[in-house]
Amino acid sequence: MTEVKTLTNTSLTDIYNAFIEAFFDYDEPVNLTYDGFKYMVERRGLNLDFSFGAFENNKLVGFTLNGIGKWNGNLTAYDTGTGVIKEFRNQGVALNLFTKSVPFLLENNINYYLLEVLKTNTKAFDLYKKAGFNVTREFDYYYQPTKEIKIETFNQTIQIIETNKPQWQLYQSFWDFKPSWQNSIDSIERKFEHFTYIEALLNNQTVGYAIIDKFTGDIPQFAVKHQFRNIGVASTLFYKLVKITNSVDLRIINTETGKSGINELMKKLGIKAGSGQYEMLAYLL
Repeated sequence: MTEVKTLTNTSLTDIYNAFIEAFFDYDEPVNLTYDGFKYMVERRGLNLDFSFGAFENNKLVGFTLNGIGKWNGNLTAYDTGTGVIKEFRNQGVALNLFTKSVPFLLENNINYYLLEVLKTNTKAFDLYKKAGFNVTREFDYYYQPTKEIKIETFNQTIQIIETNKPQWQLYQSFWDFKPSWQNSIDSIERKFEHFTYIEALLNNQTVGYAIIDKFTGDIPQFAVKHQFRNIGVASTLFYKLVKITNSVDLRIINTETGKSGINELMKKLGIKAGSGQYEMLAYLL
């Protein structure tokens, strides 16, 4: 039986190596550099004091990496990544990690546990259901090489500006759905300097916005004010995003299924849909 303990005294390098080993044969293989991994987990609020590892002869063979923060007003743990290296799978390691971590979380007044799982990862989905997680939302995923995104028309009366002072309160009034944990305002602000913030102005009024990591092509948020939709604001924003990114592709992850016109916009722009994810939440008490 492996030993389960917090990752407080485990180096991020060791965690990264275990992460890569655990996900090398994933349905959507993970190809992250160390710096990319560090950026990802820090943006998601990783707290090693509340993360757990399974060790065999002092080797990290399984892990649950947790971020800690507020979700819907409640102190919540967010599963940034759970994985088990191949030779230790099907031995109950992942379930043991969860079982051992719950009392520790509860002792620290963390009563909720949030995660996302690929729809194609049926084994993990079944494990989470067994552990008490329930589906709260379904998310879509979009990806396209930048050179293949064709934006033939855009509204030339709309001015696009960059800003370093996002108007979060205003932006939220544009939303059709609350962003997922990894796309939330808190997540973005943890790595504020990595993002470029653009706004669409019509008659000096902000009618839309988008946020992009120019180096990875990740677009965590974009939205258009409701009464200014279907006049080319979104297409104009994406025209600008394609121009300013240094990435070879654009990625829009975790848009809530059926809650906006994003699917229609993506089809119009020729941006392909992936398999999507489930958002799942467990109440630990």
